Amino acid sequence: MINTKNMAALSKLMLLTLACTTSIYTNAAILNDSSERRIQVRQGSSTTTGQVYISPANTSVIRGDSMQGLIAQKNRQYNFDAKLSIEENQRVITPSRSPRYNTSYNTQYGSPNNNHDSYYGDRSADFNTWLNSNRFRAQQVADYQRYLSSQLGTRNVPPMEQLLTTARSWDRCGYEPFQLPPRELWSNMVPTLSLYSQLKNQGVLPASTEIRSAYRSPSLNSCAGGARNSKHMTASAIDVWVPEYDGNLWQLSRMQDSLCQFWQYQGQAMDFGLGLYSTGAVHLDSQGYRKWGFGNTSSSSSCRY
Repeated sequence: MINTKNMAALSKLMLLTLACTTSIYTNAAILNDSSERRIQVRQGSSTTTGQVYISPANTSVIRGDSMQGLIAQKNRQYNFDAKLSIEENQRVITPSRSPRYNTSYNTQYGSPNNNHDSYYGDRSADFNTWLNSNRFRAQQVADYQRYLSSQLGTRNVPPMEQLLTTARSWDRCGYEPFQLPPRELWSNMVPTLSLYSQLKNQGVLPASTEIRSAYRSPSLNSCAGGARNSKHMTASAIDVWVPEYDGNLWQLSRMQDSLCQFWQYQGQAMDFGLGLYSTGAVHLDSQGYRKWGFGNTSSSSSCRY
């Protein structure tokens, strides 16, 4: 017969063993990524970890998968307290992307290889990308176009993908290829575009002439090496080019002579500012009757009138 004292000691020992066993909870986790699969076994009280796990719907062993076999073994080992649970996690990284533009634009005017396609790339696609990258931008551009149409007539407003083109070095300076001038500067563009339309209508500039640079913010103008008082910063200047004249010095010379004659006889009334460069670049603004060439000096202008 077992005496009462021995019975009590045996009961205490059994209770202590049971308490120690049930205090151990093992948390196993499968971590998956594209390169490896591994298991983490964590021990601790379920009340202290504070972690929530998703129990697997099927705990059967998958033949040939040692990792699943190890998990099943752990489940069998601790199935009496149902505290083991498995979490599967797949990490997927989706990098955010900024709008992508064609960055192969040529940085020189009038070079033999600087044809329309090599300079602009697919400018229409770039413009649409820029236009749709901001939820309010399309509306703002439409407002600008409507304003200019009301002042000049729709037929005298150039395509927005030309009129919003900014400095050639936009990419190097960390800017976008198009800039919309602030609303308070919109009126400055009206007389310049009126001048541009007259030059086309009178045949001084061919109908195929295009705008290659218009408004520049002051910070971009500085980075791009623009003049300190550049009229591009006030949205009153445009730079134009004639794609088919690239590399043709005779045609460029004839066009420049025509521009000089117009500037001499009609320019003063229009505050015509004319910049001509040997590379084929033509600067037009309506902010003062003057002329210049390389170095922004009057004496360097090809106009000899």
